This record gives sequence, structure tokens and C-alpha cells, in this order.
Amino acid sequence: MYKIFHENKALIFPKIEGNALKFDATPLESDRYNAELLCEFLPEWLDDHDPGDTFIHEVGENAVALALKETFKMAPAAGGIVVTNGKFVSIVRHGIPDLPKGHIEQGETPEVAAIREVEEETGIASIKIIKDLPSTWHCYLEHGQWTLKRTYWYLMSTTEVLQATPQTEEGITEIKLIGNEEVENFLKNTFRSISEILAQELRQVVTK
Repeated sequence: MYKIFHENKALIFPKIEGNALKFDATPLESDRYNAELLCEFLPEWLDDHDPGDTFIHEVGENAVALALKETFKMAPAAGGIVVTNGKFVSIVRHGIPDLPKGHIEQGETPEVAAIREVEEETGIASIKIIKDLPSTWHCYLEHGQWTLKRTYWYLMSTTEVLQATPQTEEGITEIKLIGNEEVENFLKNTFRSISEILAQELRQVVTK
């Protein structure tokens, strides 16, 4: 299931896997027709302030990829769930509980960007990637341009004693370790993209 989040609503494609979209695929004529219809719909969905979700069942992944390329500027990002002593590292960014992440720079792989961003935003070193996690997708308006951010997520570990330093210039005011007692409160207050896509993983990594 592929979900694009915008504020508190989601555009959901039940038959498409979130990591399966191929933006360089050659579309068929039927894909182009469906992509045009989706391109007409997307601005209406973005401007609609109804927080309800919208399901689209009959549009294939090539048509979806083509429509997204036509509508959005792509802004890939990467981040991680850092686990230490049965807890995971969270940040508070602009007053909202979040996970460390940031933009992928030109020439970087998602894995390299994820480690760099986590280290920059938290001050934690000696980070290692354990495994890939599902990506999240959300969109926002920036400088008059609708932007779609795919965030590549990784499960990470560190052997360093936590002496975190928040990257205040990025709006980060606090770094917390979230254990079993706090995980549900974190999921309740964080962004919906994280709470829905990564909830299972976050619950599994904390020690009960």
C-alpha cells in the first residue's frame, strides 16, 4: 500500500507498494491517460482542507509515478531509528516529536545521508545501519512549489554512550530516549507518516 501524506490526510493507493514506484520507467499510452487524470486531481486534493483520506484503486504504478513527476519537485531524504539500551532516539523539532532525518545531498547514497543526518541532528557518533525500513512519503508547499519528500529510513545502532547535542539551527530543541512506557505517546504526537508507517518497528525495538 502506497500512501502520500499531506498535513493530517493521506492519498492512498491500496494496490501499489510504497517502495515499488519506478520514476524512470517508460509509460504506456494507457499510463499517460491515467496520469493526466491524476494530474488534474492532485491540485484539488492538495487544496482540499478536508482531513479525510482518499483511496485510488484503479491507477497503475507507472501512471502514478508519471503524475507525481509532473506535479511535484522531488526532495529525497534519509533518516534513522537509532536503538540503544532498549530505547530509540527521538528529537523534538519545532515542538513536534520526530525522528532524525534530512535531505540527501548530491552524490550521496541514502545510507550515507542517513548516517550523516542522524549524526548532525543528534551529535551521536559511531552509528551503524542494521537494516532497511519502509520509506515514508509526504508533500508540502515550499517557495510556491509543491514538493514530495521520500524519506528512506534505516534501523541503526550505536555503541556510544548517549551524550546528545541537538542541532538547534534545524529547529531541534530536545533529544529523548523513548522506551516502552513512552512509545505510544510518541506515536500519538508525531507526524502521521511516522506513526502509521514505522509504528510496528518502533514498538518492536523498545524493551518491555
